[in-house]
Amino acid sequence: MIDVAETPVRPLERNVTCGICGVDDEEMELEAEESEKIVMGEETVRIGKEDGVRGFKKLVDPLKPNKEEVDDHDLFHTPYRNWCPICVKAKGKALDHQKKGEINPLGYSEYSFDYGFPGDEFGFKLTVLGGKERRTGMRFATAVPTKGASGRFSSDKALQFMEEIGDKTNKVIVKTDQEPSIKYLVNDIVEGRPNGQTVLELSPVKSSGSNGVVEKCIQELEGQLRASLLAFEARVGREINAKEPIVTFMPEYAAYLLNRRDIG
Repeated sequence: MIDVAETPVRPLERNVTCGICGVDDEEMELEAEESEKIVMGEETVRIGKEDGVRGFKKLVDPLKPNKEEVDDHDLFHTPYRNWCPICVKAKGKALDHQKKGEINPLGYSEYSFDYGFPGDEFGFKLTVLGGKERRTGMRFATAVPTKGASGRFSSDKALQFMEEIGDKTNKVIVKTDQEPSIKYLVNDIVEGRPNGQTVLELSPVKSSGSNGVVEKCIQELEGQLRASLLAFEARVGREINAKEPIVTFMPEYAAYLLNRRDIG
């Protein structure tokens, strides 16, 4: 009779191949481990089990900014970001279908001017003269006492804008509509420039849509102006009176930010 206690037990061998499927035990263990990794949707990944509870690690959403990016954006609120509540409130709108026109073949700088009247957040209609140079995309804005003839203040600001771009004595095109208030401004601009260096291009009467460059510019300026005001009120913790001096400075600051920080 064989003594079972004295019979040596053969140790379990590793890398034993299964006689049924032909897969060794190490490969089977790897497959078992892989089956434990479960991906939950697109935002979470299983990282293991602790105390019988599955833990998950969130993936970083590439569309959401980190805190540093948010802090940088909050300084100026430009360019527009759809994750910024102030940008959405101030500038958000449906996307329009834009047609890119050809720049004038003569190579002259092309300036467009018009008035804007941002109101709601200011408590009254603030009169803003806005403009844009088409080739460079540079914008211009300033608060004016009134629409139309108001001394040389408006035209002097427009001439300074031209000089900043480098067109103090160059031949330029000034494009605007035939509204009487704009005519006064254009006449003052022509008188303040060298003779024969200003080519006037007037849009058809009662056709505001024919000068889409400046209309889009006014929309951009008003949007940035609202964003600056809302952000400033949030920082100081109170509503800003529209008659405070800082409000009349905001249109120029809005154009400054768009010229230096806007993209596209």
